[in-house]
Amino acid sequence: MLPESNPNTTVSSPSEGNLAAQATESRQFSQKIESLALNPKHRGAFFTEDATTKDLALVTAKYKDIKVYWLVDPQSDLIYDAKFFSYGGPISMAMGEMLCSLVRGMKLDTACDVSIEEIEILLRDAPETAATLQPRESAFANLPMLLATAKESYPAAKALALASIQLKQQQADQKLVRKTPFQALTEADQAWKQKSKEEQITAIEAVLTSDIRPGLNMDGGDLQIVDLDDSSKLTVKYQGACGSCGSSVGATLSFIEDTLRRQVYGGMQVVPVELPDTFSYMSPPG
Repeated sequence: MLPESNPNTTVSSPSEGNLAAQATESRQFSQKIESLALNPKHRGAFFTEDATTKDLALVTAKYKDIKVYWLVDPQSDLIYDAKFFSYGGPISMAMGEMLCSLVRGMKLDTACDVSIEEIEILLRDAPETAATLQPRESAFANLPMLLATAKESYPAAKALALASIQLKQQQADQKLVRKTPFQALTEADQAWKQKSKEEQITAIEAVLTSDIRPGLNMDGGDLQIVDLDDSSKLTVKYQGACGSCGSSVGATLSFIEDTLRRQVYGGMQVVPVELPDTFSYMSPPG
């Protein structure tokens, strides 16, 4: 005979809070770290030409598995743009991405004072939950030396940039009122954002036609604009031979993105997508 059940007996079950806590504990780092590591917007490098053409100083600093590239206005010490490379894991990638986002527009000295605590808090999913299981001093241990190296290398880079600017000024009309590079580039970025979407597409198409498509056409390929979001996220579709080659997501994509950043808008991001043949591509007004 089966024992009678006791109506007063309750079966305990784990609460949703406990399950959430267990799930969080099983993660080695936050979802924000994972997301930034998988979709970095500032991964890449700047070169001497990028700095000299804009009258900026190029500051580079490397420590262990991460390297940063900063373009700095030598007249105001403001960081105009930042990129990074990381050869480490997701935590290092996310730290580089967050640091680049944070320091843009900062004075270099202020940027070099960014602390481990600031970065770790910004990488949390929730204010009360640490971004990593391991102590932040261990997870982000490379940050202080990386920033110290950047600060140490800036005086030489600044002196070189100022000498280049002085040479250009000597060759130009001394009566012209000259804006600092940071002011000029920031105003150019704002002017781009104030254009209509149609005007932006037209400008992008002109650069693609003159600088990008000829090379793709030689390999039997082409490129079409799918959409432009928020003035900065350009979705494109490779066509022909470029649709399946490895360079479509490698060197070719990097070249397209760098070209548009130099000639159109410094914050341009290019994202390739796969679409059905029946999709109607965007085109500039004729």
